[in-house]
Amino acid sequence: MKLKFWAVLLLCLSTIGEAAAADAGLRYINARGRIKCGTNLASPAYASQDENGMWKGFDVDLCQALSIAVFGMPDKYEMVDVRADQVSKMLKTGRIDVMMGGSALSAAAEATGQFAPATVAYYDKQIFLARDAEKAKSMEDFRFANVCVVTNSNDQNNVEEFSARYNLGLKMLPFNSELRAKQAFLLNRCRLLTGNFIYLQGVWKEHFEENPSVKMIPEALALKPSYILVAKDNPKLQAVVRWVVNALQMAEMYGMNSRNASIQIGLKNTSQRNLTGDNPKLWQTFGIKPQWLRQALSKVGNYGEIFERNFGQHSELKLPREENNYLRDGGLFNPQPFL
Repeated sequence: MKLKFWAVLLLCLSTIGEAAAADAGLRYINARGRIKCGTNLASPAYASQDENGMWKGFDVDLCQALSIAVFGMPDKYEMVDVRADQVSKMLKTGRIDVMMGGSALSAAAEATGQFAPATVAYYDKQIFLARDAEKAKSMEDFRFANVCVVTNSNDQNNVEEFSARYNLGLKMLPFNSELRAKQAFLLNRCRLLTGNFIYLQGVWKEHFEENPSVKMIPEALALKPSYILVAKDNPKLQAVVRWVVNALQMAEMYGMNSRNASIQIGLKNTSQRNLTGDNPKLWQTFGIKPQWLRQALSKVGNYGEIFERNFGQHSELKLPREENNYLRDGGLFNPQPFL
């Protein structure tokens, strides 16, 4: 009888613990006093540190915005280098709270992993980084080449379809991680390395900038949405991340930026009033500082400013906005009013 009692008690405690974890929201982040953001240090455009140890990059700007939203301060964050194959474990164990952009998504990964997509951070394109490319005029010049690729990934599937469509006979050389695929390319085990443009640009700049025979092939295999991921059992944090990014995009659509955020007063639009905290209740429902957006705009700017500084015309990448614009401007983003 006692044994049965203790078994039932342990089951109840376990159930309560799981329910508490699933409803964690921002509790663990607030208790810790900082938000831990996963990133990929393979590309400076995502995240990098300068000689003074100061962080910069697209992922850093979004993490700072979250720090301001949660704590009212821009420096309550930590950037953690995370490989693609580590994301699920790092989120499950709480070693990171949020995995920033650069993360792909597949049906198998979402079904079996410990993460869920909060929102799309940006849209990238899958391309090739190629050896012996100085005389190449088209992909025909890479017929039957070996391709270093992550096994059973969207990238591998896209290369196989691309190769079949144009009868290129490309040969897959699969590896279990992005890092292993890159290392194989560096060792000249394959002529082509495939991945997201921003990631491959970082590889090229680090290892091949002075080598004219290694080039980025501009032909896009696929459009790649890069997701911000959070733990699957934390829907409240998913909502926070989704609406923080949405707020940075809505701010741009409303003409709010780093230059005018502090002087916009007397707003009549209900969504703008909610966004800027003039009506504080909605942000407080999320557990967020009501006035965070004005401060974040002053510190990192709206979504467009963040994009242009790290990926766009004010960066080394010079990426055109294209799909990363809003529907009204021919892009794919369609932020929602904050009501």
